[in-house]
Amino acid sequence: MEKKDALSRRNFIKASSMAALGAAALGLAGCGPKPAQNSANDAATSVADIAWDEEYDVIVVGAGAAGLATAVAMATEGGDLSTLLLEKGSTLIGSGNSPVCSGSFHITDEPDAFAVYMKAMLGGMSATPASVYETYAQGAAENWKWLSGLGMKEDDVKVTPQGDGKAEWFELENSGSFSKCQFKKDNADEDRTHISKFLSSVLEQYPDQVTRKTSAPLTALVQDPETKAVIGAVYEDKNKSVYAKARKGVVMTCGGFENDPEMLQDYLSFERMHAAGASTNTGDGHRICAKLGAGMWHMNSFAGAWSNGISLDGEKTMPYRSLKKALGIVVGVNGRRFYQEWEGTTMFTKGEEGPLSLHYGCRHGHQNFGGEWKMLPLPDKQWFVYDSEGKRFGAYMGKDVANNTLQNQTEKTEIDPAIDAVADGYALTADTIEELAALMEVPVDELVNTVNVWNASCENGVDEQFHRPSDQLAPVSTPPFYAIPCIPEILNTDGGPRRNEKAQILDVDGEPIPNLYSSGEFGSIWAAKYQGSGNITECMVFGRIAARELIAKE
Repeated sequence: MEKKDALSRRNFIKASSMAALGAAALGLAGCGPKPAQNSANDAATSVADIAWDEEYDVIVVGAGAAGLATAVAMATEGGDLSTLLLEKGSTLIGSGNSPVCSGSFHITDEPDAFAVYMKAMLGGMSATPASVYETYAQGAAENWKWLSGLGMKEDDVKVTPQGDGKAEWFELENSGSFSKCQFKKDNADEDRTHISKFLSSVLEQYPDQVTRKTSAPLTALVQDPETKAVIGAVYEDKNKSVYAKARKGVVMTCGGFENDPEMLQDYLSFERMHAAGASTNTGDGHRICAKLGAGMWHMNSFAGAWSNGISLDGEKTMPYRSLKKALGIVVGVNGRRFYQEWEGTTMFTKGEEGPLSLHYGCRHGHQNFGGEWKMLPLPDKQWFVYDSEGKRFGAYMGKDVANNTLQNQTEKTEIDPAIDAVADGYALTADTIEELAALMEVPVDELVNTVNVWNASCENGVDEQFHRPSDQLAPVSTPPFYAIPCIPEILNTDGGPRRNEKAQILDVDGEPIPNLYSSGEFGSIWAAKYQGSGNITECMVFGRIAARELIAKE
């Protein structure tokens, strides 16, 4: 792939007007300074010459759950300190993953035991230091008290203890040491139906402390070239560059890079991948921090992938959870199965006996490979193949089905016959497998053999190839037959600037970049295995920490 200047390609800076202003000399990441004379002919020679348009104590970049939590902590604990909350998208609660995720988070009364579970998920890896995951566990212990202090009531939320095999990695030590907590979606008060909405409603009570701006993407950070301290930010507002001074510091809460095709290829090795949400998460914050010398971590970690349907013309992707893979099989371009087709975020058997190495399922994209749970390496192109019985029972649902989980993947409930993947432009159909293979342009003999082997497995009640559970076997035997093209899909990436237990962003030598902090999926703490609801939890935990660190600064 031809390398291009990523920043100019995405129009993050106005290079023609900035080049003459000596950006490198002044340490501005992403653009040049705005001299006091406001003239490109009189280049500024010091950060003292920058003519700031605005001044705040703290600038928070990104208004998802992490940014909201940071701003709430600043507002409620920072007295009269001023905060600017920038959002790249057009909504006050962010345009990343926060609005589309379940919004559940971790709480615990046993933080030390919970930290042991966190360590167990890392296995032999040291990708996340103990000081960081122990801080996370202690922060999870504060979540209930903190939210209650903001006005959350016990009746607003559903609490689900994770003992008795409910935890994602229930086989590991202390897996029952925490609970999941989630705002009830049927609450009468709309502001109490999701964590992001709740935090946003709290911010509405502090208009004097927090200024909120939407459609205001960050284009640069301003860094003192001598001290390396971040002293401000540049963002766009109505096509104009605004220079905002941050007297105490900047908190980066701008999510992942799941909608930057080049970064997905560089770090995850996917030719094409679809993100279930987060259309604005394009890695701009990563590139801006890299210019300041930020070290990166967990760049190959992500939540997913699973295979999701794409239209035959390649122009549109199905809504999240539209397919029931247990009603058919998935094959590659060679016509062969390559995994158990039992996927999603938490599609696994719970509470079975035996070690983790013998279990199966999909846990946020991790599947059992050789006894170890690794990220599922999905092919760039696949086909979901099913028959008329599969069609009748909802192999293609045509919409996001929130309860499309293990319990109902093969349930025999007929759906509306008008739901038709062929008519919707998603599926090929044929009366024989041979004809279908020809339409799919896969080897005919291979697909025929794959289907025959699969149907025999269904008859025998055992998937000897990939160990799909016996109650999840549905033959592909009743014509007509269908095939839907699929591509990998994810929830979010986790990689980004390295973070320590104080929420500080670290440089390539592991030293804090002064006045620069982060929270949430932007340099997430998660590597190796992931426990569901962990991203929202770190949004709150490290958002609070960043705010408190900044409040305490002189």
